Amino acid sequence: MNGKSRKSLHFTEGASSSPHILLGCDSPTLCDSIHRLIQEAGFQVQLAGDYAEVETLLHRHNHDVVLLDVSAPEAVEAAVQTALRLKRANAAQFVGYLADPHLGASGLTGDAVFPRSPVALPQALHNFFSAAGRE
Repeated sequence: MNGKSRKSLHFTEGASSSPHILLGCDSPTLCDSIHRLIQEAGFQVQLAGDYAEVETLLHRHNHDVVLLDVSAPEAVEAAVQTALRLKRANAAQFVGYLADPHLGASGLTGDAVFPRSPVALPQALHNFFSAAGRE
């Protein structure tokens, strides 16, 4: 999928030009650096401690985009189960993944897969959201 959406994005009414992103990770250490990287790229990001907290925060606040970082093969199943629950609750919710190329074809079910590379990720997000009409 490499950052290409299979469906259109729906954005929060009255929101700024940057989509509201909720970031969940399988590794707290990596999550902090990814959180900073995405914020420095100009996006509004709320950080969840883990995938379970993603679900809790999403029910409390409106987020245009949920990004699930998957840093290890053993995290794929938990990330996919989280994505499926989010989609069952709200089929219009955009759920994307941050994953290394070798994980991109490992059964990740969602709307897009973005690179985890600190060099490629900011540009991929900007390109994707620009194409979706949100930058």
